Amino acid sequence: MLRRPDRVPRDGRARQRMSPLRRLALIRWVIVGVWAALLVARIVVVSRTPDADLTVFGIAEVVVIALGVGVVLAGLLRMQGHRRRREDESLAMAIRRIDPTVWLVPAAPTAELRLTVEETRPEVPLGARVTWAFGATEASLWELDERRATRLLVVRWSRVMHVGLEDASGPGGRLGCAVAVHYVRPDETTAVATFFVRTAPGSRRVLGRGPKLDRLVAELARERIVA
Repeated sequence: MLRRPDRVPRDGRARQRMSPLRRLALIRWVIVGVWAALLVARIVVVSRTPDADLTVFGIAEVVVIALGVGVVLAGLLRMQGHRRRREDESLAMAIRRIDPTVWLVPAAPTAELRLTVEETRPEVPLGARVTWAFGATEASLWELDERRATRLLVVRWSRVMHVGLEDASGPGGRLGCAVAVHYVRPDETTAVATFFVRTAPGSRRVLGRGPKLDRLVAELARERIVA
């Protein structure tokens, strides 16, 4: 959740892993091979024993086809999650080029945050996934606008009055728990920026009340006091 600068592996080399596309292709060809073997076995049985009962082969072929469809659907869902994660990671890299010391927190906007951004940056539509960058002097809200990292909101720690948790309507209309940053605008009016914290970059699920969210709020409150 709180992402420090990436550590270099001890051996200095990244582990070689099979990509999701290659894994999906391998599983797909295994299923195709099993189905082809069943088809060949069925042809051999029919040619040798025309009156043989082929019910078992039919059931096996249906199971293999259903398994193949399930694998393809699961692979598509996994690729969508992988694409969302890559978008989050590219945004994180862009932010870290500006300030490598910030903590990056993947977030989902609340209705309140959407209204705040609409008032300050009406030309930029706020997406479903944003990233907060918490640094030594400020908290800034970022979004990936096509291929460009866009900073939507800046809150100076010296103008933050309180950081806490609030119950709010989460994604899907369910009751969720949002982080609330109460602060003072440059025109001396008070404002609040509330947001949900996603479980990980690329994820659609958000954190509920628990030790992870409590630890984040404590870290932010400590940062506000230090600043």
